[in-house]
Amino acid sequence: MRRLCLISTLAIFMAGVTVAQEPHETAQFEEHTTKDPWFWWKLANFAILAGLAGYMIKKRGGGFFERRTEVIQAGMMEAEKARREAEARVSEMERRIANLGAEIESLRTTVRHEMAAEGERIRHETERHINRIQTQAEQEIESMTKRARRELKMYAAGLALESAEQQLKTRVTKDVEDRLVASFVDGMRSRSSYN
Repeated sequence: MRRLCLISTLAIFMAGVTVAQEPHETAQFEEHTTKDPWFWWKLANFAILAGLAGYMIKKRGGGFFERRTEVIQAGMMEAEKARREAEARVSEMERRIANLGAEIESLRTTVRHEMAAEGERIRHETERHINRIQTQAEQEIESMTKRARRELKMYAAGLALESAEQQLKTRVTKDVEDRLVASFVDGMRSRSSYN
């Protein structure tokens, strides 16, 4: 393939050299063409060679150049797609960076609200626990108070009985005791007679 490109480049160069000759060289060329009998054969041979080279370049090189063009175009399309994706990512990053301050402030606000809500929830929970503990304490105090009153009443009753017993012992004499026993016995007899 490189040979074909080299040959075609050489052919174009030779044609350019021929056209670019100065007038006195053109006169020498005309003189040479009339004196050299093989000149026209050489020219025809060159034309056939240039035609074959052009045909080969077109036949073999056409597919190569088309494939190469397709590869290049596909690469360009991929590069364009990658460029668009990169630009989209960059614009997204720039947008996010621009909104970063607002997002941070939004997060701070959200965290403050959540912390306030959590503090309120903890406060309510603490109040509920305190109320429950206070209710339990009041119930225990009430129960202890009732028990203490009962014990106090029992103690007071015991003291009263002891005091009454001592007073009875000092006030009741043998005569009073005999009369009390006799009245009790009479009361018992009168009850049994009614039954």
